[in-house]
Amino acid sequence: MVLKKKTRLRFIRYLGKHFRDDKTTLHIYSRDMAELPPLTKIMFQSTPDAVILPKTVEDIQRIYQLANETNVPITLRSGGTAGFGGAISYKKGIVVDGKGIESEIFVEPLEQSVTSGPSMIFSDMQRILKLQGFSLCAFPSSYYSATIGGWISHGGYGVGSSQYGGALDQILALDVVLPNGEMKTYTEKEDISLFVGSNGTLGMITNIKLKIKFDIPLKQWGCTFDSPTELMQGLKELSDLNTFSVWFFDPSHVMQFNDSFGFALPYRYVAIVSKEISYEEEESEFHSSFNQAIRKAGGQILDKRYISNIWDFRFKTFSMLKNYEDFLVSEVILPIETSAKYVQKLKARFNKDLHVEGEMISDSHYSLLLFIPLKERISSLKRTILYLRLMGATLKGLKCGGYPYSTGMWFASYYHKIYGKEQFKRYREFKKSVDVNNIGNPGKVVSPKLRIFPIISMKTAIKLVSRLL
Repeated sequence: MVLKKKTRLRFIRYLGKHFRDDKTTLHIYSRDMAELPPLTKIMFQSTPDAVILPKTVEDIQRIYQLANETNVPITLRSGGTAGFGGAISYKKGIVVDGKGIESEIFVEPLEQSVTSGPSMIFSDMQRILKLQGFSLCAFPSSYYSATIGGWISHGGYGVGSSQYGGALDQILALDVVLPNGEMKTYTEKEDISLFVGSNGTLGMITNIKLKIKFDIPLKQWGCTFDSPTELMQGLKELSDLNTFSVWFFDPSHVMQFNDSFGFALPYRYVAIVSKEISYEEEESEFHSSFNQAIRKAGGQILDKRYISNIWDFRFKTFSMLKNYEDFLVSEVILPIETSAKYVQKLKARFNKDLHVEGEMISDSHYSLLLFIPLKERISSLKRTILYLRLMGATLKGLKCGGYPYSTGMWFASYYHKIYGKEQFKRYREFKKSVDVNNIGNPGKVVSPKLRIFPIISMKTAIKLVSRLL
C-alpha cells in the first residue's frame, strides 16, 4: 500500500516532528539484522511508506487511532537486531520505532526488581544495576544493541536462561498500548505470556518491570568435543550442574573467533561454561563436578590459559561479521537429547560456509545461531537461494523436536510449535478482541500470503523451496 495524500497529511498534522518518509530512512527500516535478498520483494513489501519515532504514550495512542481510521498497517520496531523479519513491513504501511520513547529506570532493591521503558538497551541497564550491586537474570547475545522490549517480543531467551529462565519467568508487569488504543497494565503470568513472542502484533509495550538478582561473580571453565554427538552428551551432563551459561561454537566459528580476538582455542567444538561463584569452596566443588561431567561425555578439559578473559568477548561475536561483505543468519531452538544428527547434517549440508554458535536455555534445550558469512558479494539470485536454503534448514529442526527461535515473518504459522496449540488459540482470540482491523504488524504470527501469488502462504513457499534445494 502507498499512503494516500490525505492520510499522510493526517499523520503529519498530529506527529509532524516524529514523521519521516525520506528514501534514506525508509531504506534503513526495510531490513533488520541482515539485509533481505532483493528478490524477496516479490514475496512482500518490506520498504515502509513512512517511519514514526514517538516520544510518549499519547503519541502511540494517536498513531493507533489514525491507523484504525485509515486502515494503515503498523509495524513495531526497536533495536532491529533479530533476523526473522518481525521488525520489517509485510505490506508497507508505517514502521513505529520505539527507541525514542521517554522512560526512567527505577530500581527497587527490597523487591529486587527494575522498571524501565522498552527501548532500554541491555548493556546500559546492566551497567546501572551493577553500580547498585544487582544484575539482570538473563540477556540476549546481542547484549550491546538489543532492547528489552524487542527481546520480549521475539521470545526472550538468552545468556542466563539455563539458570533463571526466559523473559516470561522474569517479567513482573507490562504496560501496553493495545492496537485499539487502550492502555493496559498486565501482572498475571498468563496474560503476560500473550505478549512474549507476539512480535508486536498485540500492541506496543511501553513499560516493563523485571526481576533482578544480586550481582554474583562469574567464573569460567572450558572444554572441547570432537563431534556434535559428544557435544550433546556434554550438554546433557552439564545440565545437572546449575550453570549460569553454557556457550559453545563449532570449529568454523572457533577459527574466526581466534582470528578476530587473538585467542588460540583448538579447532574443535568448544564450550565455555559460566558459573556464579560466591566462595572458594563452591568453586572447588564445581571444578570437580565439571571435570567429572566432561570426562564422562568424552570431552577434554581446556587449560584456564586458553580462556583467560574470554567472557569479555562473549557479546562481541556479532562484531566478527563486520569482516565480511555480507552475511545470512537464522536461529533455532533444539532439544539436547535428539538433535545431534540434525547438527551433523546441517554442517554437512553447508560445509565450512556455515558457522554455528549455541547457548543452553534450559536443562533440556539450547538455542543455535546459524551464520553464513560471505567474503564477497554474490548475485541476487544466489543470495536468495542461499537464504531460502538456510530458512529451510532451520525448519528441518522440527523433525528432531526443535522449532524456530521466533516467528517473525519467515516462520509465521509456527507459533503453535513454539508455544503450543492452546496458547495459539488464546492468542488468536485476544488478537481479534483488541485488533479488529488487523493493523498490528500483520503477517508475523499468522503466515502471510506471497505478494505475486496470494493463494500461496510464506510457510508453503519456504517448505517447497527447501525441498527443491
